[in-house]
Amino acid sequence: MSKTEKISSPSTSAPDDGQRLLAPKGDLELSSKDQKDEVRDLESRKSLSEEDESCFLRHKFRYAILILTVLCLTFTRSNELSFNFTVICMNMNTTEGHKEPPVEMSISEISKIMGSGGLGALVSVMPLVHLLHNFGPRSVFSVLLFFSGLATIALGPLAKISPLWMLPGRIIQGFALSTVMPMTGAVSAEWAPLTEIGKFVTMLSAAGQLSQILTMPMSAFLCVESGWSSVYTAHGILAIIGSLGFFALYRNSAKNHPCITEREFEIISQGSKQRPRRGDSVPYWEIAKTKSVWAVWIAFLGNAIGFQLIVQFMPTFLNKVLSVPVRRTGSLSIIPPITQLLVKIIAGYASDQIPLTEKLKLRLFNSAAQIGCAMFLLPLGFIGIGDGNFAIVCFAASISCLGLVSCGSMKSATLIARGYTHFVMAVVQVIVCISMLFVPFMVAVIASENTIDQWRWVFFLVFLILVMTNTVFCVLCGAEPEPWALTQKK
Repeated sequence: MSKTEKISSPSTSAPDDGQRLLAPKGDLELSSKDQKDEVRDLESRKSLSEEDESCFLRHKFRYAILILTVLCLTFTRSNELSFNFTVICMNMNTTEGHKEPPVEMSISEISKIMGSGGLGALVSVMPLVHLLHNFGPRSVFSVLLFFSGLATIALGPLAKISPLWMLPGRIIQGFALSTVMPMTGAVSAEWAPLTEIGKFVTMLSAAGQLSQILTMPMSAFLCVESGWSSVYTAHGILAIIGSLGFFALYRNSAKNHPCITEREFEIISQGSKQRPRRGDSVPYWEIAKTKSVWAVWIAFLGNAIGFQLIVQFMPTFLNKVLSVPVRRTGSLSIIPPITQLLVKIIAGYASDQIPLTEKLKLRLFNSAAQIGCAMFLLPLGFIGIGDGNFAIVCFAASISCLGLVSCGSMKSATLIARGYTHFVMAVVQVIVCISMLFVPFMVAVIASENTIDQWRWVFFLVFLILVMTNTVFCVLCGAEPEPWALTQKK
């Protein structure tokens, strides 16, 4: 087949417009099986166009896929996050009434259990990239989320045997957690038109805030009203329902979905000539040698450490250091993620309107994110009991600043890597996992007694990390696609 030859259907010698749409953008040869699949998919979309309204959001079904994925990523994060809050009402020294016997855990055991989720994500993230590349997100993500739900339900009975028996369940939660960043890249690359990639990335990354908004108040309510084990049961059930819904509605390719019309597929596929086809080799070495990619990875190291400190230890800091009651801790803990979500959405739209060069905008937004977070964390080391409201203001301001990262280092990743964003984000996921292991270890070593003097050093160290990693990003960052991002392997 010549490079310019188009796919013809079995019943006609000349390709129609729909078949030209499905011809490979990168002028790559298709196997006979690929040709049959393309024709079948075309006929499916034509049939839908003619018969109409069996699917909702006609011509906009990609947004249903976006919402579904955001919900499932939220459940994935919520499962891993559930222990971070529930630990304060599982422990013996909680002063509020218990609906079931508490579990005695040492600082060392808590750190191991918190860190085990990150360990599971760390060891599975690179195999996961291989699985996603070969089998697609539909089956891989659905299975991992389903088993994450089962593992979360099992945490309650396991904790009653011994706290360390929770480790296998937490590791399984980590397996599912390792999908978050690669899924963000994979779904936005497959389902978003080039003109909407920024919106897709912003919304998919919002799962981090939505998981806190869901988990914190729900955990506080269930801890006090039904007992701490009900927190794990509720989160696990939501994850199982989400996994079944994802498997039922998602497809690995937009062109294979029965609810995607020919018109919508044309919108989605615009610019697809710069997207690698499944089976193309990933230019690992070229990516690893690129300075702008390292700028993204280093910036995310600082961002992840700041984010994990707030997400993992804000409830502990409020309850154990400032003596804020459990129910009020849950209520106050949803304020920071709500403000971050609002800031992230507003910034995502504003960044496209500011009349500055793209690279300058990346530097400004990333600096506002990381330097702003660092500045608002520092005062937390100088407050005391009774300052819970001021602490919430500082936490809310710091994590809200981190929401601007979606217009800084995260946006830079999509701009420079394009169709290989999923691999760049997979490495980001590794960095996030390392931070999940590092932060509990750092807190256990520096603030083992949960005194304000010890926490002062924690906040100061995170301040330095955020400032230094942002400086590296500003020097090395890029805003244009790298050469390997525009070249398809044949």
